[in-house]
Amino acid sequence: MFEHLYKLLLGRGLRPIGSPLASTRALGSVDNRMVAAMRLTLASSALLVVYIDPSEPARYAAITYAALTLYIVYSAILYIMVLYRFLFSLMTVAHWIDVAWYVIFIGLSSGTNSIFFIFFYFAILVASFSWGFTSGLHVTLVSAILFAVVGFTTAPREPDFNLNLFLLRPTALVVLGYMMAHWGGTENKLKQRLALLKDISTLSNPRFGVDRMLGSLMERLRDFYDSDVCTLIAIEKDGYSMRRISGRGYGAAAQPTPITEEMAHLLLALPPTCAMVFHRRSGIRAWWPSDSGTYVCDVVTADRVVEIPPLDALFQAKSFITIPVLHHGEMLGRLYLITSRGRPFEPSDVAFILQVLEHAIPFIDNIRLVDRLASDAAETERQRIARDLHDSIIQPYIGLQIGLAAIRQKLLAGYVDIKDDIEQISELTSFGITELRRYMGGLKDGGDHAGSLIPAIQRFARKFTEVTGIAVHLEIESAIEVSDRLAAEVFQMTTEGLSNVRRHTGSAWAVIRLVCQGDRLTLCIENEIPTGTLYHKPFSPRSITERATALGGSTCVEQSEKGLTVIKVDIPL
Repeated sequence: MFEHLYKLLLGRGLRPIGSPLASTRALGSVDNRMVAAMRLTLASSALLVVYIDPSEPARYAAITYAALTLYIVYSAILYIMVLYRFLFSLMTVAHWIDVAWYVIFIGLSSGTNSIFFIFFYFAILVASFSWGFTSGLHVTLVSAILFAVVGFTTAPREPDFNLNLFLLRPTALVVLGYMMAHWGGTENKLKQRLALLKDISTLSNPRFGVDRMLGSLMERLRDFYDSDVCTLIAIEKDGYSMRRISGRGYGAAAQPTPITEEMAHLLLALPPTCAMVFHRRSGIRAWWPSDSGTYVCDVVTADRVVEIPPLDALFQAKSFITIPVLHHGEMLGRLYLITSRGRPFEPSDVAFILQVLEHAIPFIDNIRLVDRLASDAAETERQRIARDLHDSIIQPYIGLQIGLAAIRQKLLAGYVDIKDDIEQISELTSFGITELRRYMGGLKDGGDHAGSLIPAIQRFARKFTEVTGIAVHLEIESAIEVSDRLAAEVFQMTTEGLSNVRRHTGSAWAVIRLVCQGDRLTLCIENEIPTGTLYHKPFSPRSITERATALGGSTCVEQSEKGLTVIKVDIPL
C-alpha cells in the first residue's frame, strides 16, 4: 500500500531540465561588471604593492612579477568581455580560476607567510554572493586545504617559518569563509524567494482558469526547490482530488484526479494545522545527535509538535515537505513537495511556502469569482436573447401564420378577393424582416439604444397600427436619459405588451405611457376590455415580468371596473 501510494504521488515523470525557474535560480545578487572591475583593481594593487615594497616576494621575484602581470591581463580581458556581455558562462567558474591564481602566488612567495593569503576572501565573497552557500562553502574548504598544503610545502624553513601563521590562517579562512558563505547564501535565498513571490502575481489570468494557475504555481515551487514532484491533495464538496506536477511539460494545467477516501485519509493524516519536514539521514547526518530527520510544527501557533505521526513510512524519497492549505481557518487541502536528490528541505521552508500559498489563494479566489461572474453573465445573456427572440422575432411570424390561415379559410370558402389580405401579410412580413435586421444589428454593434428609445417606440407603434389596425396612443416624456441596456429592455417590454394586446384581447386601441420620476422609470400599457369579455383570474405577462425582475423592478396587472386593463412596470434607475 505504501509503495503504491509513493508511486502515485511521485508519478513517472521527473522535472524537465532547463525549465524557466531552474535556469535562473542560480543567479545571485552580485553585479558581474563590479566583480570584474574589483578583480582588476585587486590585481593591479597587488603588483603595485609588490613593486613599492620588494620584500615580498622574497624569492622567485621575476616569476612572481610575471604571474601578477598575467593575472592583470587576464582580469582586464575578463572585464572587457563582461562589459560587452561576452563569456557569461565563464562567470560560473571565474572564482575557481581566481583560487588557482592565488595558489600560484602563494607558492611563488613566502608560503604560509605570503601576503597573497587575503586574496582567497575575494574568491569566497564572489562565490557566496553569486552562487549561494554551497558554492561559497566549497571554495572556502578548497582554499583552506590548498593554502595549508601548498603554503606548508613552499614555506621557508626554520627559523623563518612562522608556525602561528600556519595554524591561524587556515582556521581564520574556514571560519570567516563559512560566515561569508552563510550570509551570501541567505541573501541569495531571500532574493530568490522574493522573485518567486513576485512571479506568482503574474500567474493570475482569468482566461486560463484555476487549473492552469495551480499548475503554474506548483511548477514554480517544484523548480524552486529542485524537487521531483509537487502534489496537491484537495478537499472537494463531493470527495477528494489530487493534482500532480511531475515534469510532463512546463505550463500545463494541473488537472484534478479523484482519489479514494482511504488514500486521502493517509495523505491527510496530519492534523489540519500541522506542517511536516522529513529527510532520510545518510552519511554524517545519520550520526549527528541533534538531527532527528523529522520536523513537525503547528503553522497557526508556530509551536513544534513533539509527537510525530509515523508518516515517513509512506515515502521512499530522500526528503519531502507537506504544508496545509488554509483559508480563513478552513483546511482546503495539503501540498507535498518530494525530492530524491538535491538538498533536503529545511524548517524555514515551512514559513516561506505558507507565505506563497497565502499570496496565491486570493488570486485563485479572484479567478473563481471572475469565472462565476462570466457564467452568470452568459446565463443572463442567454435568457435575454431568448426573450428577445420570443418578443421581436417569433411574434411577427405568429401573426404571419395566423394571416395565412385566414387566407386559406377564405379560399376554401370560395372567396377570391384576397388582395387586401395578401397586402397586409406582405406588410407584416416586411415588418418582421425589419425587426430581425434591427435585432441582429444590435447584437453586432452592441446596441446603442440610450438616445433612440423614444423614436424606436414611435416607429414601432406607427407600424403596429398600420399592420394590425389597433390604434396606439403614446404618452411619453420628451427627454428620458437611460442606459443602453435599460433602453433595450424597455423597448422589448413595449413590443411584447402591444403584441399581447393584439393576440389576447379584442381591444381596438392601446395606450403606452413612459414616465421618469426621480430615480424610477414607469412603463404603463393600457387597453380596453371588450364588452362581454371576462377575466376569471389575475394574470401576469411572463416575458415582461422576467425582464422587469432582471432589472430589479416589479410588474403588476390592474383590471378596473371601467373595463380597462393596465400593465404597470416599475424599474429603479
